[in-house]
Amino acid sequence: MDMTIDNEWKLLYSHNPKIQAFAVLKEAKILWQTSNWDLVSVSIELANAPGSAAPSVTINSVEYKRIKSNPTSYIATADKDQGHLLMAEIEKDTWVVAWATADSVPELAFIDAAKTAIQLMRRV
Repeated sequence: MDMTIDNEWKLLYSHNPKIQAFAVLKEAKILWQTSNWDLVSVSIELANAPGSAAPSVTINSVEYKRIKSNPTSYIATADKDQGHLLMAEIEKDTWVVAWATADSVPELAFIDAAKTAIQLMRRV
């Protein structure tokens, strides 16, 4: 499974290098994450964000404010050019979580993350 996720991450990054961090969250636990991002301490908050339409999520002292969400997606952005938080549901209680640079368009970066989520269906 780790190799499957790693391969999908590499494909996503090669297609959109503005997405610079990536994780897979399952049942409020981090299954896999890139080495440049630690989401373990906020995994429960992340798992609850889409369903509750959380107004913001704080990761590593950076507050990402929700700009759009529904039960299967969550898009948030941080102030001061600190990037965007993207979440796309893979399957029930399993999510792609990604971070995109501030100069990216969050809705477009989300589309790329969502495509990766589709590729991971029934594989994680």
